[in-house]
Amino acid sequence: MPALHRALARTVSNRIAFYVQRATEQAGLSASLFARHTGITAEDLMDPNGRIDGERHRRMVQLAGRIGLPPVVLNHACATLFADFPVLGNLCMNARTLREALTAFSTYRPLIGEFDFLLCRISGQQVRFEYLAEFAPASGFQALSNFQVLAALARVYEQGVATRFMVELMGGAPPAHLARQINDFFGVPVRYHSAANRMAFAAPALDAPFAQCNAMLAPMLQQHAQQELERIQQLHSFAASVENLILEFINDPQTDTRGAALLQQLCERLQTSRWSLHRQLQLEGTHFRALEMKVKISESRRLLGNPQITLAQISEQLGFASQSAFTRFFRARHEMAPLVFRQHALLRVRSPA
Repeated sequence: MPALHRALARTVSNRIAFYVQRATEQAGLSASLFARHTGITAEDLMDPNGRIDGERHRRMVQLAGRIGLPPVVLNHACATLFADFPVLGNLCMNARTLREALTAFSTYRPLIGEFDFLLCRISGQQVRFEYLAEFAPASGFQALSNFQVLAALARVYEQGVATRFMVELMGGAPPAHLARQINDFFGVPVRYHSAANRMAFAAPALDAPFAQCNAMLAPMLQQHAQQELERIQQLHSFAASVENLILEFINDPQTDTRGAALLQQLCERLQTSRWSLHRQLQLEGTHFRALEMKVKISESRRLLGNPQITLAQISEQLGFASQSAFTRFFRARHEMAPLVFRQHALLRVRSPA
């Protein structure tokens, strides 16, 4: 799959963008400029369960790198992150052992974001993590956030022996006051300008039973996390991204949506061929024509609910060659003419509840 396909098909929680936008604003970049540079608007950040597509996430990460945003230093409690991601937090904080907690975080980290790679290697009691960033890989500060969460999680499962960490980051050292906070968090000096983003620690209690684990609740928490992950992946599939682009084109008066023009412009936006697009949609069990019809049916119903918009205007906006062609399309799917549908819709609006 081309890179742009992968970027559209993967997403990141908008909570990440929410905190980055707030940090950029504190650094002097207005919300409007943030939206202009990243494509992430205030509306995108309103829904606490919203997601940001990979292309806009990439632009945001690169913007943060250009303006040199300082790293975020969490407190020692996992709740700092898990308050925004309770499904993941509940699962990680209720594992039977530290090994299971670390595995749960690695497995279900896509609930936060589906970008970057967190590699874990456990040898005996030694735990090693390496973080590979897809965007702005040399900064090291995306890795830092993940390492802080993992360190806080390891401390939850400590059994009498304080965990000692080794942390290496590829980026340069932050301002002195932040460097001190980061060192205090890990309990050791962090090494900067390293060859890779790594964190390691000894875990004598790696497989020791966690006394606070609720064994009856654990499988339900894992099932919930799995269901939420599947929901996100289905909702933000490549097909869903194509559907959103079709809707965007239809509502853009500068875009020609007639005949094959819609498909051509979609392929140009995605930087792909028609064959590749059809193949990827086929892998997800659908095809372009089905998505196009789905969007046009939905939009036709919405537009017919506005009596100020004529049928001719709706026909043109949806890319039909004529008003009669739109009428045939609509009647075939609703068993009534567009004007009749409009009359019924307006009657429902006017009727008392």
